Order: sequence, then C-alpha cells, then structure tokens
Amino acid sequence: MAALGEAAITGVCRCNNVHMCAWCGARILAVRASNAQLMADGLALNGYGLHLGTSTLRHFSRMPFGSNRKGQRFGLVSVLHDGWRGAYGSAGRPWRRLKAEFGVIGYERAYEDTWGPDTGYHLHWHTLWVTAAPLDADGQIEFRRAIATAWADGVRSAGGYEVSQTCDRPNCPCGGEGHGTDLRSLNSGEEGETARYLYKDGDKGTAKIGLELSRQDFKDGRRVGRLGPWQLGDAAADEMAASGGVPGIFTTAYRERERGIYGVRKQYRTQGLNALVKALEIAQDTRTEDEITDESGGLVPILVIPSGTWYRHIARVPGRRLDLVKVAEAHGLGGVRLLIESWGLRWGIDVFDPPTEGASTTQAGEDEQSPKLSALLELPAARTFPEHVHRAVRRQRAAAN
Repeated sequence: MAALGEAAITGVCRCNNVHMCAWCGARILAVRASNAQLMADGLALNGYGLHLGTSTLRHFSRMPFGSNRKGQRFGLVSVLHDGWRGAYGSAGRPWRRLKAEFGVIGYERAYEDTWGPDTGYHLHWHTLWVTAAPLDADGQIEFRRAIATAWADGVRSAGGYEVSQTCDRPNCPCGGEGHGTDLRSLNSGEEGETARYLYKDGDKGTAKIGLELSRQDFKDGRRVGRLGPWQLGDAAADEMAASGGVPGIFTTAYRERERGIYGVRKQYRTQGLNALVKALEIAQDTRTEDEITDESGGLVPILVIPSGTWYRHIARVPGRRLDLVKVAEAHGLGGVRLLIESWGLRWGIDVFDPPTEGASTTQAGEDEQSPKLSALLELPAARTFPEHVHRAVRRQRAAAN
C-alpha cells in the first residue's frame, strides 16, 4: 500500500519482538510507555501511592545469560524469574503480607538488561508498586525493607547469589540498606500538593515513569562499559563487518542474549491493578501488537503480491523489500511497476492490481485514470531509474513479445 511520499508493506508477518527488533520494539514500547504514564497520572490524581522499585541480582562476567525454555532453565534470567515468583508470587506469604501491612493493590513490572565486557550481563526488574494511599517517610522505609527481604529470600531460594541488603559506604544514596533493592516514592508527601509524576535520576535527568518502565531503547547502560540491547546489536554488527564475519565478544554476547531472551515478558501488570485502572476509567491504548505495528492506516493500495511471488522473488532476496518501499514513496505506482518488471516479474501474472469496488481492474499495471502514471513512464531514465533498470525492462518486454 502506498501514497506518494509515504509507503508501507501490509499483509505480511511482523515479528513484534520487543526485545530484539528495533523497528517493532520502538513502536510497541512507545504505546506501553504511554499507558504506564497515563495509569500513573490517573492513580496519583485519585490519591493512590506510587513507588518506583528496582530489583537486581549480584552477578559476575563469567555468569551466563541463561534461558527460561522448558527443560533448559539455567543462568541469570532463570534466577531473575524464579526469584520474583518466590518473592512476590500471588499465593505466597510475602505477597499476602505486603497487601495486609502496606495496602499494596498491585504492580506493573518491566524487564531490563545491559551487558559489559568486564561486568557481564546485568538483569533487573523495574516495578511500579501501587498502594491504597501514599506512605509517610517511616512507612516508605518499612515498605522498602519488606520487599527487599522478600526479594533476597526469593533469589536465595532460586539458587542465586546473596542479594546486597547492607552497605557501609559513607554518604551512599542507599542509606545503608544495600543495593539489591531500590525504592523511591513518586508522591510528593506535601499536604495539598498533587503527586509528582516526574522523578530525578542523576544518570538520565528528569524522565517520566512510563519511559523508565518501558523504553529501554531510549536508555544507555548506566555505567561506563555497559551496553543496552540496541547498543550491543550495533557493536556486534560493527564487529562482524570489521572482522569479515568472524564473531568476537560482542557478537557472542548478542547471540547468547538472542537465544536466552525467548519467552521473557517485557512488561506485566497484575490483575488487581488492571481492574483498578478500568474501574477508575483511566484511558489506555488497547490495540494489539499487530495493530500497533501496522502502518497501513490512511494509505491507498496500489498492488497485490501473492505469497508465492513474495517469498520466492522478494522476501528472500536481500534489499528488495526496502527497494519496494523506497520506490513506492518516491515514484508511486509507475515506479513500482518499473521496479517489479526489472526483477523479471510480470504484472497481471506475478503481481496484480488491488481489488476495487465498482470499477474494473486494469491489467498489466495500466491505470487509465491516472495521467501521472503515463507521464512518469515517459520520463528519461535519468529522471526515474538508472539505465540498467530500463534495459532489464526492455529485455523482459521483448522476451514476452
């Protein structure tokens, strides 16, 4: 489907992989970030308590990323998930205690990871905890200690290293509570003042809660030498190009993560919190991932490519999908016709005009109602495509005659 200046390919399978695909991930995570922000704003305006937490693992460079695949659970990613289930599983005693003592309604949790050649994989959760009311300073401290203890016990039971719960560094921001769990209130605590939706992070400046929960594609590794997923992918690509295809440390790390990330849920919201959001009628974007990544809205269909033609002549030939979109954007239907014929495909046999209502379908790409098409086809080669494209078209037409 295309309109002059804008084009998209529709009706094809999209991966919708928020962990590995920069194109799909950026679009899906943008919607999730917006939903998280709308939820946080709505809950704060209705007097609920918001608390941003981070749960991390002690790790070393020798430790594998691991996997959650059935029958193959091992490594850091397995400990991260099993630790969370042991700490905050809905049927466990720690979860019941959090609900009873602190009025916890639910949470929205987001997965994140970075990698560094000296530190290895750093996997962690970001969590927006929601309580029935904001907690005072003492209540916030007790809440942090409660979730920190539950997290440490869960990680220990999952076979992980002991989580940091104490710290003796002078003037450390953790206040002596350790670095395995961080928790900060997103409510102002000042009487008569609405809850604050922004928080200060020294590494990134001021950012919205939705971005912190969802948009890892906007964030770099926090420490020098750590790479986020997209950065690691770029480093691996550069490494392969420079080495002539020989994988190095970046490529090896990227491939290990690529296999291990399978089945990891990027974002999760508890049923209780979902029910509260609906009850308060807080606006949320309910589109499916396929609907989010579908960019065909408002465009005009210009051709139909059968699946046999698509997979045999376009999808499996490097560069052709991108060429198809770029030519459609720059030259519309006439340009697409020339490109298709330069590949040895025949209009009306290998590709077809789109179906129309109340009008006959013309063959061979001839649009009798479009003077722009005829004008485009008559332009000199220098105005449209290189001469070798036109030569290929002429050869195909001569062979057909």
